[in-house]
Amino acid sequence: MSQEPSAVAPESIFQAAVVSVCRDLLRASGRQYVMLESFGLDIAMFITEGADTVVRLVEVKVYASGRPGGVGFGNQKGQGPQVDLLLSAASDLKPLKRTIAWAYADATRPIGSARYALCEPLVVQSAAMGNVARGKQNNIRVSALQDHLVMWPLFFDRLSSFLQ
Repeated sequence: MSQEPSAVAPESIFQAAVVSVCRDLLRASGRQYVMLESFGLDIAMFITEGADTVVRLVEVKVYASGRPGGVGFGNQKGQGPQVDLLLSAASDLKPLKRTIAWAYADATRPIGSARYALCEPLVVQSAAMGNVARGKQNNIRVSALQDHLVMWPLFFDRLSSFLQ
């Protein structure tokens, strides 16, 4: 297991930590893979399993109290792949839980505490402030993710399971 990062903000630092963990887990599994960043979502992994390829996509978000109670996604005009994804019907998002995950860290909580979450798209959609919509800045309600927060070792285990 990798060591918990001492810092998770700004978001690029947490993303680098998640990328590092994913690389370590995939190398340890012995599977071939290609990893790309900023491929629609923040991290895209194409993992060889026999004659097939498995896709895993991760969107990284960090709460650092810049926006009271919220973490923005998409741009200020309500555009971007995250918005496109979360505008989907719940029935369309449900099957994506094995393919897409949102890695979240609360930088306002101390290292060693429950400050990480790995959430499926339905959880993030339901955590949106108001409705996800075009024409506005969309945000995730930090309070809606409280029950999903775990300490680093469990986050690591969940990320490992997601990559399987």
